[in-house]
Parts: sequence; structure tokens; C-alpha cells
Amino acid sequence: MVMLLAAPPNFALAVVLGIADLVATDLTGYANKKVLITGGSSGIGLAMAKLLASNGASLVLVARNLANLSAALEDIEALRVSPQQMFDIVSADVTDHQQLAHNLRSYTDQSKLPDYVINAAGVARPGYVEEIPLNVFEWTMDINYHGTVNVVKHFLNSFIARGSGVFVNFSSMAGVVGMFGYTAYAGSKFAVRGFSDALRSELKPKGIQVTIVYPPDTDTPQLAWEDQFKPFETRVIAGSDKPLPADQVAQDVLLKVLKKKNFVVTGAEAKLLHWAATHLGGLVYPILDTLVSSAQKKKSKLN
Repeated sequence: MVMLLAAPPNFALAVVLGIADLVATDLTGYANKKVLITGGSSGIGLAMAKLLASNGASLVLVARNLANLSAALEDIEALRVSPQQMFDIVSADVTDHQQLAHNLRSYTDQSKLPDYVINAAGVARPGYVEEIPLNVFEWTMDINYHGTVNVVKHFLNSFIARGSGVFVNFSSMAGVVGMFGYTAYAGSKFAVRGFSDALRSELKPKGIQVTIVYPPDTDTPQLAWEDQFKPFETRVIAGSDKPLPADQVAQDVLLKVLKKKNFVVTGAEAKLLHWAATHLGGLVYPILDTLVSSAQKKKSKLN
């Protein structure tokens, strides 16, 4: 998804934007902290859970599939570094705020209240906009956007009463630049971005941190599943772009959250795309249009 700037006109800029990926990481700041992760049974969520477990954090993993959660629990138990660490799993649907309120009710008590709430649950189903059913738009928005809002709202008053806490909300590079074939997904991730930006502004004076994550394509089961739906043009634009490993993305996100960053962009190419989209204004659109036009010419030659 970020290959449109894979050959940047300013190589020095690309080096500067990617330099953070070369520095050593230290995640020991999570020792003895309590972390709740939605979407914690697979993908980036599970990768973060493993890193946190191996650095002394206590964890609550939230997802719908209990079998996947149980397997994830075994994974993190094997990484325990202290007998004081507490690990738990909760089967819940982030789109169902009443179920969340019931299943996560004990975690708003001050003794069990998380220090960090990471909203990593998410879905994507690409396709040509005229072919994507309306229910897919609703499904995508419900999980990616309303799911994030529901979890934040569940913990918000307890965070405010305590005067501290960290929300980590996952948007996407598709929440920075709308990409061909991702109308449903991009719409939901732009919504997460807007919500999180406004949330950050409101909560900072109350001592609560909000960090927005803009990951690029990442090697996860979700990415493998959505590949079957990608339009021809989307595949061509992505080109030979290799998805980043989930553990690399997870490590970078956790490090930047510790550093109290307002947002996280992982990978040199994604950093360059983010810079272009946020600094060049409308100039990014001719680049996108040229790439789509080129892809459609290739498609016409095959027909």
C-alpha cells in the first residue's frame, strides 16, 4: 500500500524518516504495568502481548474467539518473567457495548484497572466500491470505529477518576491516504483518526495519554484473508511491497507509546508516505492518480 513512494525523490529525507527503526529498543518500562489489548489473540495485538509478557507486564487479552484466546494465553504464559504477572482472557465482541460492560466490568475497579488500553481489533475487506455490499461498510465501521469508541468509553471515567492512563488506538496508513480498493476500510480508519485526535486534545489536560497508530501492511492473518478481495489495481499499486513482520510493528509501537508519542508510523516507506500526505497537501493526489491509471492500462492489456 505504500509502494507509491518507494523510490523517493529525496533519499536523505527517506533516511531521516526511517532512522528510528535502526535504534535499539527498551521495553522494560512496561514491567509491573497492566495492559488490556483488544484483538489480542492474533496479528499485531498478539505480537504486542508477547513482547509485553516478556518484559514483565500483566495482560488481559480481549477477542471474540475463545479458542484463539486460549492459544494466545498459552503463548504469553510461556513468556512469563515474574510470578507477580497476571494473565487473563476475555471473550467479548467490541461492537457490543453491553457485552463489553458486562464482561469487562471488573477491570474498571482501581485494583484491576489497566494502565494501558490498546485497541488493536480491526478488519478490512477490500474491493471495488460498487461491488462491496453495504453490510460490509457497516461491519467494518462497527468493528474498527465503534469498537474503538466502545472500549474507550468503558474505561474512560475510571481513567479520569484515577487521573492517568494510556489509550492506544489503531488507525492505518489508509486512515492517512485513502487507497484504491479500500473505501470501507479507509472510511473507518479516518474515523478512528478523527476520534483519537479529538480525544487526545480533551484528555491530555486530565493526565491521560492518547497515541494513534498508523501501521502499514503488516504480515498478519487478517492481511492474508483480505488478499482474496483486492482489486487488480490495488495489487499493482502495492507492487512488490513486502508487509512488515508483526513483531517489528509491535515493538516500534510499544517503544513510541512509552515515549509518549502522539502518533506512531512504522517503517521507512510508511513514514515517507505519511510525511507526503501531511506536508504536500493536494500534491499527493496526482501521484495516486498516475499509479491507478498505470495499473488500469496493465489490466486492459490482460483483457
